Amino acid sequence: MKSKLTPFTNKITALFKQGLTPKELVQSLIASGLISIIPVIGVSTFMITTLSLKRKLNLPVMLALSYLMWPVQILLILPFIKAGEFIFSVPSNNHTLEEIMGSFQNGFFKTLHHLSFELLCGLGGWLCTAVPVALVIYLLMLFVLKMIFKSKTIV
Repeated sequence: MKSKLTPFTNKITALFKQGLTPKELVQSLIASGLISIIPVIGVSTFMITTLSLKRKLNLPVMLALSYLMWPVQILLILPFIKAGEFIFSVPSNNHTLEEIMGSFQNGFFKTLHHLSFELLCGLGGWLCTAVPVALVIYLLMLFVLKMIFKSKTIV
């Protein structure tokens, strides 16, 4: 007996595959993971959508990963701000996560006005830490993919 979800499941599976090569799928995952943890809440979906459309990457996979990474983004806001303050040698403002989240709940532009310097430090911390880590992970994943496909062509 066939399940009624089969056509729906097939459509969802087709969305995630989209005929991408393994390299393009890795690019989709790394780019989405990197952008998903940017320390400014509310910009990652726009950035991921723009990047996906421009580079023809897998938007459903990227958005799904972005939503899964939301708790990680929240947890990394303060460490990125602290890293940015350290990198730029500026005094720490000692904001709490609750204060920052409350500010975002009051409105995106109010937060930009109220915490602009802290968010700028957070972006600096993100650029100096997350971007190099993502690059290393990307290169490692490409190496693993090459090893997998090399071994398949030998067999």
